[in-house]
Amino acid sequence: MAIAFAGTAPFGAAMLRGLLDGPGDGRPGREIALVISQPDRPAGRGKQLQSSPVAQLAKERGVRLVQPERMHEPELLELYAELGITTFVVAAFGQMVREPLLSGFLLLNVHGSLLPEYRGAAPIERVIMDGRTETGVDIMQMEAGLDTGPVAEEARVEILDEDDAGSVFAKLEAAAVPILFDALERADTGTLTFTPQPDEGATYAHKITAPDRMLDPARTTRQLHDQVRALSPHVGAWLNVDGQRLGLWRTRLVGTDEETHGVSGMPGAIWHDQRQLLLGTADGALDVLELQPPGKRRMASGDWLRGLRTPLERATAPEPPQT
Repeated sequence: MAIAFAGTAPFGAAMLRGLLDGPGDGRPGREIALVISQPDRPAGRGKQLQSSPVAQLAKERGVRLVQPERMHEPELLELYAELGITTFVVAAFGQMVREPLLSGFLLLNVHGSLLPEYRGAAPIERVIMDGRTETGVDIMQMEAGLDTGPVAEEARVEILDEDDAGSVFAKLEAAAVPILFDALERADTGTLTFTPQPDEGATYAHKITAPDRMLDPARTTRQLHDQVRALSPHVGAWLNVDGQRLGLWRTRLVGTDEETHGVSGMPGAIWHDQRQLLLGTADGALDVLELQPPGKRRMASGDWLRGLRTPLERATAPEPPQT
């Protein structure tokens, strides 16, 4: 069967790379007849047009690439017919897939959660934010609802305390490619089957917005730690410290009362020397390991603290953005 791949974000690029290279278990890669990705968008301070990770990979590998605003335009339907496309693999694409694609093709979506939990745009960030210790990846048939289609394959991965979104993404990428090949092989032989998702237990992982990035010291140590690692290393969380916006990229749960230097259970209180920065929370303290001062790069907390001219006093919750 002729396969088209639709994706945009880094997770999509990992799936495309896996399809082209194979799952690493002796099975060869697949030929991809067409890659579909979002149009180039302005990015960075200079707002220069930049291709998505999927589009960049397609160009590097010499795979035919189209970048439409909508993948169901009439000229694209003609192209799919010309190429003999029967199957679409979709991963982190960012566009709604509509008719006549839904009923005219096998549409396999690679989704980073254990459905029906965490349907939607940010399943990996949300599952870490919620403090869960397990997640997974599903291969599902797309339908009109948002991530509601029946599931063909599922793989589970563990979330450890030291994991952040980057390491969980990597685990899911490694787990997803083999089961995607399993699904495609069964589709080749006409033996692919799907199990409908139950309605019970369905949850939605909404897109990350500015309020999700704001750290409130009045929350618990665990909640803040999970929020920081859920947004690292790609998005980033931040906190007001003495009126300046301080990005937090890596934190540690403080183990004993002796380690908290008197700030335990005092939300927003700060203790620091030239090596360590502790933030008081609702029920303990958080050790800030990596941060980003305004206008500067990420750095170890100790590197920043050694250059401070005045002691830090207090952290406060950021004001919500104006609507």
